[in-house]
Amino acid sequence: MASRHPRIQVPNDPELQRAISRAREIAAPRAPESQIVRALALRGAEALEVDEYEMRQAREFLVQVAEGTSGIDLERLRTTRERAWR
Repeated sequence: MASRHPRIQVPNDPELQRAISRAREIAAPRAPESQIVRALALRGAEALEVDEYEMRQAREFLVQVAEGTSGIDLERLRTTRERAWR
């Protein structure tokens, strides 16, 4: 189908073919490959954003633990661990 948007070229390598096949089985058995590739790209971008957000949250939490501002009682955890391994 004609589009006013410019096209991009993507090598159709074995990894991409596996991704297309998996997506086709799950979502769109009769869809053209171009629609599946587009859907994969959009979902992939969302997943990358979520991954980045979660990584940022994890780093912030680790900094809070290191600074003692996380609300976790590290001394109590140490004591509990020591008692558990006696």
